[in-house]
Amino acid sequence: VLFRSCLAGSAGLQRRLNGERARLGLTRVAPLENAPPVLAFTTVALGGFRGLIANALWIRANDLQQEDKFFEQVQLSSWITKLEPHFTQVWLVQAWNMAYNISVKFRDPFDRWRWVRRGIELLRDEGLRYNPHEALLYRELAWFFQHKMGQNLDDAHLVYKYEWAHEIQAVLGGPKPDYAALRNPRTDEERARAQALREVYKMDPALMEEADRLYGPLEWRLPEASAIYWAHVGL
Repeated sequence: VLFRSCLAGSAGLQRRLNGERARLGLTRVAPLENAPPVLAFTTVALGGFRGLIANALWIRANDLQQEDKFFEQVQLSSWITKLEPHFTQVWLVQAWNMAYNISVKFRDPFDRWRWVRRGIELLRDEGLRYNPHEALLYRELAWFFQHKMGQNLDDAHLVYKYEWAHEIQAVLGGPKPDYAALRNPRTDEERARAQALREVYKMDPALMEEADRLYGPLEWRLPEASAIYWAHVGL
């Protein structure tokens, strides 16, 4: 009975310690999500040998890409970056690979857009969450908007521009953002827009207004405006 009581107490204490470690930023290695049981077990069991697992996943991803098998790449990229979450170059290579190398393998421009968007999301939604002070990640994210979407070197660039403009138009509600409403929403519609802007696009309306004042007026439906925004945040 005493043993079971101690075991239950230690389990509760461990959860509290894990929460404190996350709150204080002491947890440097992120847990894998939706990984196969063998991979999850191996990661925990080997601990410091996570790099070896990452190398095996790199080889797997490279072999699949050589065979033009791409649909496992998103999951493999997620696992690789989670195994090495604070190694900036890992995020840059994986995002670039999806946005530039894999996207052009598809003829359908909307298929290409999905891969370009996934590369952007990998940097913006995940890479910056683990590395909020890494200037190279902001630089690369800004480059994706300026070059991959903003320029005309990709045959599907007009589709990228259209899809992005459509999304931004929907979240901002018009060509000119109401910064006051985005910062302090009062209606349900304004709250929904502000929430989407912050949670989906990871953009701060106060920083948007600041960038608009310094470098604008900016047309936010154009990808170049997002390039300026992320460069500004990175600075």
